[in-house]
Amino acid sequence: MSILDEIKQSFANLQKNQSIYLSSSNARTVMFEDVTYGIGIPYSSDKKVNEKFANVKLYSYQIVLEDSGETHNYLFLTSSLKETRNEFALVCADFADLGNRQSILENPLSWWKRWRELMGNAVKNPKVHSILGEMLALKYLLKNGHEAKWNPLDFLTHDIETQDDAYEIKSTTSKYETIISVNSQFQLSTATGKVSLIVCRFEKSRLGYSINSIIEELSLCGLDKFHLNNMMDEMGYPEGSSSRDEKYQLLEMRKYTVNHDFPGEDLREYIKEMNDPYIRSVTYDVDLSGVEYEKLNLQQL
Repeated sequence: MSILDEIKQSFANLQKNQSIYLSSSNARTVMFEDVTYGIGIPYSSDKKVNEKFANVKLYSYQIVLEDSGETHNYLFLTSSLKETRNEFALVCADFADLGNRQSILENPLSWWKRWRELMGNAVKNPKVHSILGEMLALKYLLKNGHEAKWNPLDFLTHDIETQDDAYEIKSTTSKYETIISVNSQFQLSTATGKVSLIVCRFEKSRLGYSINSIIEELSLCGLDKFHLNNMMDEMGYPEGSSSRDEKYQLLEMRKYTVNHDFPGEDLREYIKEMNDPYIRSVTYDVDLSGVEYEKLNLQQL
């Protein structure tokens, strides 16, 4: 029996909280309590793996074997769609193939990225540099005496709020682009009229900031590390995700005051007065070239 046929047969017979050992490939099919199912190979590395796209996950995890009661670490490839188990078995067969075992264990992310590209690269998480921009702006405000609130999971109108001001954060990896997109009718307005715009300009670099490094720095500012990690998990960047190690160098931070001289004043006033129940959202672009700004001191980060 081929590896593929063995996996298909095993998937057809799996029950919740059960695993079946496949001796021909030294692998183990499994179905967890939440009915996610897949296949695991023995994994001895200390490096945590935690990747996801669409309905498929690749992650390292310890399980207790029901036949021996022993705890073993595995690298699992799992899916949440039971109705496509035969199609998923094709990917699992490649994953479990002993001929691929050494290369997968040495670099599981390389194998994962090849399959992800083939399957359409359906990753829809916020861009890493966009998250970094918000986190670095938050750190800047905290270190400069502001009591700042940031919770991207609350879907607030503004990215960061303090007692005195609201902040909208925009990030770009373009060295020269000065155009930003405003993604809601209230993004650059408040009841008090006090809104600041911070624009962060990044470039990818081996020496820059990463999500993991900024979590550590924010925890030193007094924020709860567990809560920060939980937010990243909810946003699609769990601990062990390779994206959390992507590094970007912060080239500059510009602060703009959104007042009567800021572009789009007439449009913002019109939108605030607009009362059309059939208009769900308004998006427009603003060219910041020629607009006065304060260049924030990166040494104060």
